[in-house]
Amino acid sequence: MATIPSELSTPTAFTRRLNRVKEQPFRIVTLLALLVILMIFIVYPVSQVLLRSFQVDGIWSLGNYERFFNSLFYQYTLYNTLVISTLATVGALLLGLIFAFGVTRTSMPGKNIFLLVSILPLITPPFFSAFAFILLLGRNGIFNQVLFSLFETRWVIYGWHGVTLAQIFTLFPIAFLNLTAALSSIDPRLEEAAEDMGASFLYTFRRVTLPLLTPALFSSAILIFMLNLSAFGIPAILGSTNLIWREGSMLAPEVILEILGMNSNWGMGSTLAVIMLVPSFALFLFQGWYVRRRSYITVTGMPTTFAPRPSPAYIKWGVFTICSLTTFFVLSLYLVIFAGAVTETWGVNYNLTTRHLELMLRINQQSIINSLLLSLVGAAVASLLGVFIAYILTRWNFLGKSTFNFIVMLPYALPGVVMGLGLAAGFNSGLLILSGTAMIILIDFAVRRMPFGVESSKSALAQVDSTLEQAAADLGANWPRVFQRITLPLLRPTFFATLTFCFIRSMTDITSVIFLVSPRWRLMSIDIYNSVSAGRLGVAAALSALMIIIIIAVLAVIWRVSGLGYRLFRL
Repeated sequence: MATIPSELSTPTAFTRRLNRVKEQPFRIVTLLALLVILMIFIVYPVSQVLLRSFQVDGIWSLGNYERFFNSLFYQYTLYNTLVISTLATVGALLLGLIFAFGVTRTSMPGKNIFLLVSILPLITPPFFSAFAFILLLGRNGIFNQVLFSLFETRWVIYGWHGVTLAQIFTLFPIAFLNLTAALSSIDPRLEEAAEDMGASFLYTFRRVTLPLLTPALFSSAILIFMLNLSAFGIPAILGSTNLIWREGSMLAPEVILEILGMNSNWGMGSTLAVIMLVPSFALFLFQGWYVRRRSYITVTGMPTTFAPRPSPAYIKWGVFTICSLTTFFVLSLYLVIFAGAVTETWGVNYNLTTRHLELMLRINQQSIINSLLLSLVGAAVASLLGVFIAYILTRWNFLGKSTFNFIVMLPYALPGVVMGLGLAAGFNSGLLILSGTAMIILIDFAVRRMPFGVESSKSALAQVDSTLEQAAADLGANWPRVFQRITLPLLRPTFFATLTFCFIRSMTDITSVIFLVSPRWRLMSIDIYNSVSAGRLGVAAALSALMIIIIIAVLAVIWRVSGLGYRLFRL
């Protein structure tokens, strides 16, 4: 029997180069198509916001910026936004750190309950806390009714303190999940070594544990601050009066008021959006610079085989007390929402009724269907696009790769108000008119969430040996088939995690879609906000309760199909 020479039976470098040459035209076309899409739906809308900020009554001018810097109202508005965002960020980081430390470093009871409570705010609208605060701590809230009956006083939640508290309870889960992962990766023997040398628990925590948590703390702080900076629902509902500077408002509500108010002023609204963009974009650039220049090694062996030493009793029960109080308060927020949905008139008549549910199903049926449909499709597009672009960025070498990556990640650095305003301004006229259609909402959902899919997929691809793909290519498979049959199945957990994150954020979004909805394409989040603003608290509670049920039901399906459990929330 004749034998095949070894040099002919094994793939050669020449064969691999030949395959790559054959694929080059298709790769070039793919890159050009993606670049065109990114330029149209990311760069172009942002440029429209910038251009409109330099227009006053259709004339090019710096008048909007002069008005901003000469107005005490706008200066106080900027001050309120920065201070409240900072306070809420610090509070969310501190609460997230306490929860993460309790779950990973103590033997306190009830860890599973605390873990569940820390996930709940992630699956509810960002302004959910504000609405629940009104039912609980508003002028006719249950807590204030009890407080007034006992002490003839009230602690009304409206004002900067209410905005700060609501933002803390809404965003602390982000810090919790990041810090839990970071604490779990730290070798407990590092802390044990310090304690064996005589260091106290608090000294070890301050000099060993906290420094190792710096990257997670820093990345969490940036993301939470950017979300606080661009928040609209909570400041609009709770911050109408009694801010730090009463003469001012906050940036995101003021942008929307300038655009959608009675005296619509696109130029001034765009200017405020650009002002809001500056700190967000600066933090985005600073984060990239910081990550590139820092290295924290937290794995020194086999940390999973060593359990951390029990923390002191006063730490354990102190953390348990804080977690328990937070849990009780968070669950109370959810309880009053569901109670408000079946209560005749909150604060006045607590008789049970189905009137709000019936009214919701009659007048909000279309927005319920729209939200579910558009969020699912938008999340799927964002997840697939994120995985595919991450594959290109990690597996292909091409000219302008850094610029391409910068454009892809740009929506991550942009406040939702900026993207929504840009899409509304850019596609309201011209060759491509999308205003008032479902397509513009889908584009917003996909483009704004795509960067999270890219980043998570890039991290996952870094753990996939490229020789698996090279072997398939050497056997004659082209790169689309390699991506479909090898890469995509390996990224299945990342895809489902991205899908979960994108679906939740799309269902609960309000800051960008408020510019994009139309009478035909209404969304649940906007209907909830409008109901609260109009004083229809019962209908708002019914819609909020239904949204929570829908999100949990969809997550249960994804949870079952993916088999990932709570890792779905690692993004």
